[in-house]
Amino acid sequence: MTDRWHELPAAVRTALVARGLDAWQQVYDGVATHNKEWRPLRSPIMSAVAYRRFTDISATVARLILSACLQRASTAGELRQALGMPAGYIDLLDEDLPLTEDLLGGVRADILLADGTPYVVEANIDSALGGAHDSDGVAQRFLAAYDGDPVLDRIGLAAPPSAVDARYEAVRSALELTGTDRLAMIFTTGGTYPGSQDGLAMIKLLEPFSERGREIGLDMRVFPVEWLTLDDAGRLLVDDGPIEAVLRMFVPQGTTPSAGLDALGTAIRTKTVRVFTPTASWLLASKSIFAWLWTDLDSMSPDDAEVVRRHVPRTEVLSRDLRDRAIADQDELVLKPSGSYGGVGVVVGPEVPAHTWQGALDAALVEGGYILQRYVPVDRLTMQFVEIATGEVHEDAVPFCIAPYLFGGSPAGAYVRFAVPGAGPVVNVAQGALTSGLLLTP
Repeated sequence: MTDRWHELPAAVRTALVARGLDAWQQVYDGVATHNKEWRPLRSPIMSAVAYRRFTDISATVARLILSACLQRASTAGELRQALGMPAGYIDLLDEDLPLTEDLLGGVRADILLADGTPYVVEANIDSALGGAHDSDGVAQRFLAAYDGDPVLDRIGLAAPPSAVDARYEAVRSALELTGTDRLAMIFTTGGTYPGSQDGLAMIKLLEPFSERGREIGLDMRVFPVEWLTLDDAGRLLVDDGPIEAVLRMFVPQGTTPSAGLDALGTAIRTKTVRVFTPTASWLLASKSIFAWLWTDLDSMSPDDAEVVRRHVPRTEVLSRDLRDRAIADQDELVLKPSGSYGGVGVVVGPEVPAHTWQGALDAALVEGGYILQRYVPVDRLTMQFVEIATGEVHEDAVPFCIAPYLFGGSPAGAYVRFAVPGAGPVVNVAQGALTSGLLLTP
């Protein structure tokens, strides 16, 4: 098992739960969540060697995704067409932008485990990879809660490198920022991130994120995309003046139209602002590319092909000639929209009745843009929770997902999500899953 809970001595497990019960309110203060009933009492615990294995797999899959795209396209516009996406499907897309490794500035692979084997079921590739601030903070605050406990001090728990810091360093390098460049993290008030609809509250919530940027030498602030404007010189403006650089933290797909979004688009086109990352990155997150990986196996090196066979579930683009097989193999398949995120539209074959599965397939065939992916019978994570209303401690074995970050190719942190007692099989924050950081043992 990846989580080392069952390998820990009973005294350590008791101490972890006791410290978590004392500290969970402080640990999760300000952490974005839709769940109002449960909180976890600890972070999952992994060996440093296992963590490195996960990040190595993630890096290889990301590299192979870019390679598969380059076999079919040389520019963002050509890739959009190869993926069957209509013009305008990706916001602010520069169709002429060459496909390069710069598009891999941010990677967060979603990894499930089956019998201990990691499977990359999705690869989020973009600057707008949520959870870094929360997962970093949860891990560090749990560690602080353990400080001074002689039982816990002996096992040498540590957090992975900070995902927040790694992204800042990737932004600094990619945009060649100097000490005088003014940087803004731009988010949307039209998204699903908990609390983001209130722009002022979100700015206040993310002040520690901004402060960390300033601590490492960046002239940093956060601002909603909807509030952006341009000055007479065409420079992009936030409330304290013009900015030279943007950390884009909204998914560039279906963004609510606004004057601020138009201002950002104008500044990008006229090159008065530099952006991490261009929205072409989000093209590489299409789940259809997983089908290309399987198609391209014969052109890969033996080592790369083995990574795909062993760690990427077999994936096919849904087409009408696959319908009968998909119906017959329902218990072995998952249906996913190629271009969506947040668990939207995912139907897990073994978890639904036959008529629901067939209806979902037929609707997907009409709509277009879906994949069929081999079902991963996930291992469960034994987690301890507090029920907020009663203060009672519950232990349950729940589905979970580990998503290590890579920023500028450097492994840093991990976004861990798990279901709560009694929840369904899709592990997604928008559907009530809880989040955590990750702690490592030597």
